Amino acid sequence: MPNIHPTAIIDPSAKIDPSTHIGPYSIIGANVVIGKENQIGPYCVIENTTMGDKNRIIASAFIGVAPQDLSYKGEDTRVVMGDGNQIRECVTIHRSTKLDIPTSIGNNCLLMANSHVAHDCHLGNNIIVANCTGIAGHVIVEDRVVMSGMVGVHQFVRVGTMAMLSGGAMVPLDIPPYCIAQGERARLVGLNIVGMRRAGLSRETIMQIRQAFKFLFRSNKRLEDALTELEATHPCKEVQHMIDFCRTSPRGITAAKRKVNEADND
Repeated sequence: MPNIHPTAIIDPSAKIDPSTHIGPYSIIGANVVIGKENQIGPYCVIENTTMGDKNRIIASAFIGVAPQDLSYKGEDTRVVMGDGNQIRECVTIHRSTKLDIPTSIGNNCLLMANSHVAHDCHLGNNIIVANCTGIAGHVIVEDRVVMSGMVGVHQFVRVGTMAMLSGGAMVPLDIPPYCIAQGERARLVGLNIVGMRRAGLSRETIMQIRQAFKFLFRSNKRLEDALTELEATHPCKEVQHMIDFCRTSPRGITAAKRKVNEADND
């Protein structure tokens, strides 16, 4: 195939669309399916992966390699990646530990240099993960989340829609949708107003989310009581998503930091 560099090593079982380019010294292993118009740079290793169209893998990325899990016994588990993602230098994405549920990356995500997505993670669409951020196993990241540099996310954590994690945040508990979290043991410090505006949420919806945030995390009520009271007001779907997210949290919800000037995040 003219789009595959002669130094690349391609397993005979790999299925690669002819429009995809593969750079020097890359290795495409067994059980790989690669769609249309992907750009795979030099020194990449891709195994046990199904990839959609128009993804850009810059260089030295490892996708679909075996998980760092002592319970893993060498099964042919998978990574499934959508379309239009950018995977920068030295990113690692590990395949799942379960045959029936692959590690998954959605569409139009940007994973910056040296970031890591562990086994059994599920990332949605339009997510940004900045340099040297580590996402441990079994983490769920909803759409339009932004993770700044050198963030650490504990295994089994969920990060809600349009949340933002500040640089260096260590995240042991779930982050509700639309919230900003920061700190060595992350705390909620406000709302991702800029992210909501960029996503096209109306002024009225953002105002309802702001009021819900204050009621849930600044009113000194028990969270369960606050959720029940808030739901009785028949909130918009975005606020209802916050309520449902908090109610279904198996690990617990990150608390708000006290005495924060919320106007700084407007």
